[in-house]
Amino acid sequence: MKHTVLQIFLPFTFLLLPASCFSQKLKNHDDSLKYDVKMMQFEKMFVQANLEKNRKNYEQASALYYDCLKLKPASAAVYYELANVSFYRNKFSEAEEQIKKAIKLDSENSEYKRFLDELYVKMGKKR
Repeated sequence: MKHTVLQIFLPFTFLLLPASCFSQKLKNHDDSLKYDVKMMQFEKMFVQANLEKNRKNYEQASALYYDCLKLKPASAAVYYELANVSFYRNKFSEAEEQIKKAIKLDSENSEYKRFLDELYVKMGKKR
């Protein structure tokens, strides 16, 4: 009796299927854990940067905010805080660039728009 390749190997594929699904779940779980750890590092660093900003240690705060961006490059909140730090340091052009990035990432945030308006008043610019 001749058996086709499909008839011979088909039963074995069902044995291998659960193992491949399990390894995929592990990979996704590992990725999820790595992401969670990364976001915890981001949050810790963001809080530390805010503390430094509040202590008026603007250089340290700025460095920490930039480190935050390495972990979460699309964070509108970080760009907003960088804009604040630049504003406090009278670096208005930098503040403008940073707040525009925040607005681009979160165009619905009215606080970001209010900040830009305030910055333009300080710079003597019109929107």
